[in-house]
Amino acid sequence: MIDLHVHLRGTITPTMARILAERNSMSLDAVLWSTKGYGWHDFTSFLRVYDHIASVVVTARDLEEVAYDYLSRSAQLGTTYVEFMLSPPDLMRVGVAFDDQLAALSAARGRALESHGIDCRMIATAVRHLGPEAAIQAATIAAGRRDDILVGFGLTGDERMFAASDFKEAFRIARSEGLRATAHAGEHLGPDTIIEAIEALGLERVGHGIRAVESESVTRQLASEKVPLELCLTSNLALNLYPSIGEHPIARLAAAGCVMVLGTDDPSFFSTDIATEYKLAVGAGLSALDITAQANAASFREV
Repeated sequence: MIDLHVHLRGTITPTMARILAERNSMSLDAVLWSTKGYGWHDFTSFLRVYDHIASVVVTARDLEEVAYDYLSRSAQLGTTYVEFMLSPPDLMRVGVAFDDQLAALSAARGRALESHGIDCRMIATAVRHLGPEAAIQAATIAAGRRDDILVGFGLTGDERMFAASDFKEAFRIARSEGLRATAHAGEHLGPDTIIEAIEALGLERVGHGIRAVESESVTRQLASEKVPLELCLTSNLALNLYPSIGEHPIARLAAAGCVMVLGTDDPSFFSTDIATEYKLAVGAGLSALDITAQANAASFREV
């Protein structure tokens, strides 16, 4: 199994969050521990709670432990490869230089490879709702600090804020230094925004992209151009984008010939893992072997 869409700090378990909060002398809202998935109730509150939990990571050591913890848990399920997303400026604001972030992830990768045989890479991201200038800053940081573990640049955050084309310069900077491109699109907004993002940002993959099913022409274009969609099924259901897996468009996208890979998105907030995502996809009629083969081909690592 392969996980190509996972936000690194979205993997923080309650146990890990407590350990890091205590280590860093931080106080977290006790209500978070009493509710499954940290107690968010809609996308806006999810973003707020995510930032609260993510704030427990304040050192390179914290980052390494979070990454290694997820890799070790994933390996036990049979996962062989993960691509993490992380926004460089977030930890730089609390004093963790980007070089140290890369070193922490490389250390976690080395430990996980040796102990569990699982590999990983990193996609540096910009946060959409922070705006285009912040995205240019993130791209400039990523493009200037190349490392074997850093393979891509992405756009995450609130899709409802700013047009994809507003981030054209950030992606130009990242792609000019060889970083591969992906961005969230077509999750909360309609199918036309998927094509806009692909064309404006030079995307090789699309994060989510499920709303493509609402347009025959968009679905046809994605299938024809074989642009992989990073599907996160449990996330879609948890955020009430679809009421059930039976009504999720994964089967229709597959029937239309779209290339699809799987991710866990923010597994500790959505109470999922990659084995659960594969099980849901297989239940919808997809082949686990085909999903993994497509993910291997769509991954940003050099093989």
